[in-house]
Amino acid sequence: MGGYASRLASVSNIAVNSVYRGRKRKCIEEDYLDEESEFIDRTLQTPKKRKLLTTAQYIYKTLFQEEKGSDVIVFMLGRAWRLHKVYISQSPYFASMFSGSWREANEKVIRIEIADPNITADSLQTVLGSFYQDEISLEPRDVISILATATLFQLQGLIDQCTEIMVETTNVKTVVPYYNAAVSYGVPAVKTAAKRWLEVNLLGYGWLHPTFLNEITAELMTDLISSPGLVAMQTEFCVYMMLRVWLFVQIHNKEETLQIDEYFKSHVWKEPFLATEEGKKYAAPFKALRNKYLILHDQDVKILYSDNLIPPDWLHSSYKEQWLHLLRIDANKDRGPKQMSDEQFSRECFRCGRCVERPGEHVWRWTAFHFGLDLVVYLDTTTLRIKRNHRLDTDHIKANHTLHNILLQVCLISLNEQRQIKHIQDSGMLRLSLHKNEEKQVMILDKQLTYPLCVSVNMQVVTPVVSQEKEKSTDLTILSNT
Repeated sequence: MGGYASRLASVSNIAVNSVYRGRKRKCIEEDYLDEESEFIDRTLQTPKKRKLLTTAQYIYKTLFQEEKGSDVIVFMLGRAWRLHKVYISQSPYFASMFSGSWREANEKVIRIEIADPNITADSLQTVLGSFYQDEISLEPRDVISILATATLFQLQGLIDQCTEIMVETTNVKTVVPYYNAAVSYGVPAVKTAAKRWLEVNLLGYGWLHPTFLNEITAELMTDLISSPGLVAMQTEFCVYMMLRVWLFVQIHNKEETLQIDEYFKSHVWKEPFLATEEGKKYAAPFKALRNKYLILHDQDVKILYSDNLIPPDWLHSSYKEQWLHLLRIDANKDRGPKQMSDEQFSRECFRCGRCVERPGEHVWRWTAFHFGLDLVVYLDTTTLRIKRNHRLDTDHIKANHTLHNILLQVCLISLNEQRQIKHIQDSGMLRLSLHKNEEKQVMILDKQLTYPLCVSVNMQVVTPVVSQEKEKSTDLTILSNT
């Protein structure tokens, strides 16, 4: 009995478990079917995207690349482009050609002579292809060729795009080619950006790269030396020292400048080089120097005469002017300029500068050109200050008058990785009246300034000779009237 009951219970359990497993499997299968059904529904309801050939892409591929349906053949640089008048007439160059009384208006084969070496087959391919597209991607390395071609075909939109690229990518490798291209093709924005880059970087950075200096023509160098915006590191005499390097690489076309001092010491010309036939073509940049600021230290003068580049008669008026300043200061007749026009200040001022590598407290002085004024500059993270330091132990000529006027303009310049101006703080022309040992704040530094920081100072501490002559003329008039 017990064994039978036990077997009956076991069979009953097996049956129950079998029914349970069957129900469970059925539930799982129903759940799977439900999920599958939901997935299928979602799939059917989800939009399917497929990138089709756009109209612009079709036009470019079919009409330009495959040259189907062409109604005009244009020969340029030894190649035939099978084009479509309706598309290339977007160019005013072609539009005028195909209209009016031009011979090409009804011709199906046109030959265009390309004389500009900057226009290449690749740039023609890109620019002609732009007629068949709604957007175009340009690489900076091709931008000058594209600009030249776009200028030929008078495509202002493409010229504007080239302009943006050139302004954004101005650096030591591109700045001179960009400047030359801007001059050739009349792009003032690029010319301005390139010239400003050169003004800021020529003395502190550019002249350390002979290949870069070799690209600069005498005409461009003259323009830079003449500019009041030139950042002169450290003083004006450094501009002359840079020109020595420029002259050397122009004459010898060498990247190696280690022999430059030896070259000028061992020169064989018997007359000043810039007065010779060979040297005359390099003379203009040296004539643009502010010579009166080159003769303020005996060591500087020694270098000038040893080099024998500049004819002595170029310096005669400078010696006279500086001697008159010294006499007037010693006689207490000149206490510094009271006022000057912006134009006169830009023409007459002494240019000097420093590069401050990192934030902190920095102190330096400029002495020789101050005709007895010992000016000390203090720069920290918040302010720039100037002090008229009255030292009794100095060997320099002393400006003994109690109060002295100074005109100055300070520019603080932060640069990005391409040495383009990232932020600039300009004081404008300021007038300071300083007593002995008096210190005055010149600027509160902008928070946007970053380091390295270029400090460019244009300064005038004596009354210009022109103003002195006017003053003398006025005095004579008064005496004659009395």
